Amino acid sequence: MKLSEKIVLLRKQNGLSQEALAEKLGVSRQAVSRWETGTALPDASNLLQLSDLFSVTADSLLREETPLCAAPANQPGDPLPRFLAPFLLCAGLLGNLTLYIVSRFVRVMVPHISRVDGQTLYTWRSDLTGYSYKYFVETYSLELLTALFWALAVVGLLLTQRKRFPAVAARVRTLRKRLSAFAGKLHARFPRRKPSTDDSQKSSEPQP
Repeated sequence: MKLSEKIVLLRKQNGLSQEALAEKLGVSRQAVSRWETGTALPDASNLLQLSDLFSVTADSLLREETPLCAAPANQPGDPLPRFLAPFLLCAGLLGNLTLYIVSRFVRVMVPHISRVDGQTLYTWRSDLTGYSYKYFVETYSLELLTALFWALAVVGLLLTQRKRFPAVAARVRTLRKRLSAFAGKLHARFPRRKPSTDDSQKSSEPQP
């Protein structure tokens, strides 16, 4: 089976249209159509994306005599356990949510804010208390713990989206190529006029 036929087969087995597949890979629909008709071949980056997306080995995609083989569970390109990213994301969000809920039940000293002559004044008194997530964190010195929870959430979110990074990079490369082609067309249509000998002589003449 040829590479073009394998791409068509995998796309249909996963219920994807050419537009949907192109969006996941960060390429145009025309590029996917050319791959499936055999008039063009995906580059190495697109081939790896196809392999990851359909969970097959790149070797089984390229070799016509080799049937499609599922990728091994522990691929060297993706050594992280599958549960790590959602675990970090949930731990970070749940940690901050827990602190926020606790701050709704624990009264802490809050300032009285007033403005005098355009200046903001903060007045602290022991009888001024209330519920505030910000001042709860400051009162109990939980800034480091809060920052740790947010860092876990951000790292988890980035890990869950790591497979989309090649697609984003491919879109950036496509955009750069289009901008370069557009700049070339503009340069060809509006070439810069070189100063003539007369113009240079006129510019060198002293002004009266």
